[in-house]
Amino acid sequence: MCRAEPQLDAKIAEAQRLPFTQRLEVLSALFLGVPYTDLPLGDGDQGPEPGPLFRTDGVDCQTYVETVLALANARSLDHAKAILDDIRYADGKPSFQSRNHFTEAQWLPANARKGYLADAVPSLDKRAPTETLVLDKSQWTQVPGLKRLTAAQVPDGKYRVRYLPLDRVEERAEKIAPGTIVMVVREHDPNRVVRITHMGFVLKTDAGLVVRHASTGTERAVLDEPWGAFVQRQREYKKWKVIGVALARPLDASRRVSRIH
Repeated sequence: MCRAEPQLDAKIAEAQRLPFTQRLEVLSALFLGVPYTDLPLGDGDQGPEPGPLFRTDGVDCQTYVETVLALANARSLDHAKAILDDIRYADGKPSFQSRNHFTEAQWLPANARKGYLADAVPSLDKRAPTETLVLDKSQWTQVPGLKRLTAAQVPDGKYRVRYLPLDRVEERAEKIAPGTIVMVVREHDPNRVVRITHMGFVLKTDAGLVVRHASTGTERAVLDEPWGAFVQRQREYKKWKVIGVALARPLDASRRVSRIH
């Protein structure tokens, strides 16, 4: 379970002495056992989804990844909270409108531009295919699960995500760098629109390669799942087929975060 804030502040300071990848490993482990929580973060005390901007007692898959990225780049807990805003919002200022709602269209490209992430797929497979998310507000706002985002500043357009097909994942698994973010990519479904539906960290442990993620399974908590079991589970989805995984390498964004207070 994650520590109380004073203890977490001390853990951040300790982790700063480590190489960036090890920071990710150590700080992500603090959340093992933390419950999976639906919509754990909001936009402060404003907008249609008010709620805490930072918490460690409950996460979903994306807020878990975001929070660990912020902690790994931070000098202190207060610094981490400010960095988390920079990761979650286009302009770093909390609001429902400027939050990076769509992973493919907003979260990934925004955080690549800011220097927090880089596409890890090309180094593993230069011939890897791409999946395209097409966003047209007049269409996606008709999908029941997405109507809540009508007021958000979501850009129309086509957004490509490079991915490793499931049948190529196993042969390249050992080349995935520890700390890499793995994202589940699904086939096109107009009734759901999005392509990326889950994310977590790939890590090498004494038990072998694992995905450390906030699981929506029976455990509903942050856990380490053996890589093979994680990949096999993706193959078993029938109603909304998984076609592969996207991979993003977290970066030490020290130059950017030095300007965040």
